Amino acid sequence: MTLRRTPILAIALALVLAATAAPAFGGSSWPVYHGNAQRTANDPSEPPLLPAHQVWQRPLDAAVYAQPLVFNGRVFTATENNTVYALDAHDGGVLWARHLGPPMTNVSSQVGCGNVDPLGILSTPVIDTTTNTIYAVATIQDSVNNIHHQLIGLDTLTGTLKVSVNADPGAPQNPLFIQQRAGLALGNGRIYIGFGGYAGDCGPYHGWLVSLDESGHGKVAFNVTPNSALGAIWAPGGPTIDTRGNVYVATGNPDPDNNGDFGESVVKFDGSAGMHRAGAFKTFPGGDNDLASVAPSILPNNMLFQIGKQQTGFLVDTNTMTQLGSLHMCDGVSAFGANAFDGSRLFVPCSNHIQEVNVDVAHRSMSLGWVGPATGAAGSPILAGGSVWSIDRASGTLYVLDPANGAVRSTLSVGPVAHFAAPSAALGLVLVPTLSGVTALAGPTGVPPHAPSACLAQKNHDGYWVAGADGNIFPFGGAPSCGSLAGIRLAQPVVGMAGRATPGYWLVARDGGVFAFGDAQFHGSMGGRHLNQPMVGMAPTASGRGYWTVASDGGVFSFGDARFHGSMGGLHLNRPVVGMAATPSGNGYWMVASDGGIFAFGDARFHGSMGGQRLNQPMVGMAPAPSGRGYWTVANDGGVFSFGDAPFRGSTGSIHLASPIAGMEGQGAGYRFVGGDGGVFAFGLPFAGSAAGLATAAPAVAIAHD
Repeated sequence: MTLRRTPILAIALALVLAATAAPAFGGSSWPVYHGNAQRTANDPSEPPLLPAHQVWQRPLDAAVYAQPLVFNGRVFTATENNTVYALDAHDGGVLWARHLGPPMTNVSSQVGCGNVDPLGILSTPVIDTTTNTIYAVATIQDSVNNIHHQLIGLDTLTGTLKVSVNADPGAPQNPLFIQQRAGLALGNGRIYIGFGGYAGDCGPYHGWLVSLDESGHGKVAFNVTPNSALGAIWAPGGPTIDTRGNVYVATGNPDPDNNGDFGESVVKFDGSAGMHRAGAFKTFPGGDNDLASVAPSILPNNMLFQIGKQQTGFLVDTNTMTQLGSLHMCDGVSAFGANAFDGSRLFVPCSNHIQEVNVDVAHRSMSLGWVGPATGAAGSPILAGGSVWSIDRASGTLYVLDPANGAVRSTLSVGPVAHFAAPSAALGLVLVPTLSGVTALAGPTGVPPHAPSACLAQKNHDGYWVAGADGNIFPFGGAPSCGSLAGIRLAQPVVGMAGRATPGYWLVARDGGVFAFGDAQFHGSMGGRHLNQPMVGMAPTASGRGYWTVASDGGVFSFGDARFHGSMGGLHLNRPVVGMAATPSGNGYWMVASDGGIFAFGDARFHGSMGGQRLNQPMVGMAPAPSGRGYWTVANDGGVFSFGDAPFRGSTGSIHLASPIAGMEGQGAGYRFVGGDGGVFAFGLPFAGSAAGLATAAPAVAIAHD
């Protein structure tokens, strides 16, 4: 969606409404691949979904391979550009987005094979609904042939970084040659991560199951093939966990032997922190007939079902890990992805159709049921609204099947999708990952209400926000995320930000467009109007019911209860204005020019400047002292200059910076400033984190306190 200058006022008002709405919200969630740790993919709480129709489509920054997740009125997804998004389930609006680092590129030239490029977040994340944390594993390219896999935990309301730790299994495995496709699993207070190889099985790799506790500590890694190689854990469904906390993974070729290797097996681990192997079911299909192409399905009465490329479905006793029965199935084709289970029937994703398997839970046996039409409706199925839903990747069609007989009830075009794409369902929506983003479909009940606002979180006044030029907001120290412009195409970049005393903030763009979030109300802007010079900053009034914006020629524009006290517009300046700050009374303001010159208006008093003096680097911002009788200015090398009663607390003027300073904020007896790379420097104030290493492609441009 492109924001043009003419509708900026209306769009900002709409964003205010979206960010401040906080209706009572209930309904279902889908917090992990296929809905739960047993991977049943069955949501019986969904209302009727037919006839279904598209209700929104959200383009994102790269292809989506992960299954969309749903929690607390939000849709969560991750892209191959290593970005995690929280979308409003009501309309797909971006609530927050977090870029986790550069993805791997030129994959085949670095590894020798592979079919995903760029390679970022390939697996489906997992949400802990009790701690409001979403975990994802990002493939991060540190340099050519230098790859690592990072486990990231983010707050689901704000996107705040909570956990960041290397998830690689360690020696003897070179991280370059392993791929993390298997969906994450959560159980026993731990995250379970499966690793395999790339399409083509190139490079020296082993299958690995890695486990860490939810704080990122206590890493344990199990090598599936310590005496040989391969043995990938790669099915999109990933590890499954039974109700007793036991963890199961299916592995790929080579065939197992008696020397401690577990290729072509289902391996069971206990739920202890040590992740001890508790048994294994081994097969000997020969060749590249991976048992691991489908995730294990946990069934009642101590059973699991496993199928892979070898066209044989196995029923396995989970206590003894021995075979209870087998079925030749899939009519000569392989199975890929994950099954769905409704309590008595499995729906299996054979590569050109869905196959029903009837499970006699009491007698611990199974039999073949219907075979779906060979339409290409063969993607990992889910059960929602009384139907089976499956994606045909070749045609970009979502098929809706009758679970009683496999008949086609409906088809819906969703466009190009990735390998093994699987829909999810919650809140009356069916959500489809695509090569461009996420598409939502709804039935007769329509869309859910807006997601509850994160701005309801209590402010602690030690937090702050960092704003990117793309309108992305990074909250730290308990500052609530009330929304952002991340993922929305702007006519002009954001250049400034102002916080409010109650949860909320404003952004101003270079063309004068203002965007309001949370309790920060929209009072007007210069968006769509002619400006002599571009905007460079803004400041709020003391009441929080208005704001000023300032252009590089010193022109000031007042909105809400902000009173105009004068400007430099129309006067000759030696250097352009780069920022402004308001007095605590709200009855005046200062401006600072890039040469350090200060201009004071209203009750803002002049306390000195660097104008006419030599600066090593130009000024980029300023902040007022809390008394109103002084101010600080900062240069792009982090040099700080104090005037009036503003105390000097330190600077980075003599320190080499990875990126120039972009903006400054003051609070109490100290100040913080932010670099273009998102790095935050705090002096006399608490440091609560920074966006360095997490910044988007757009640089950070401003910082404001809550």
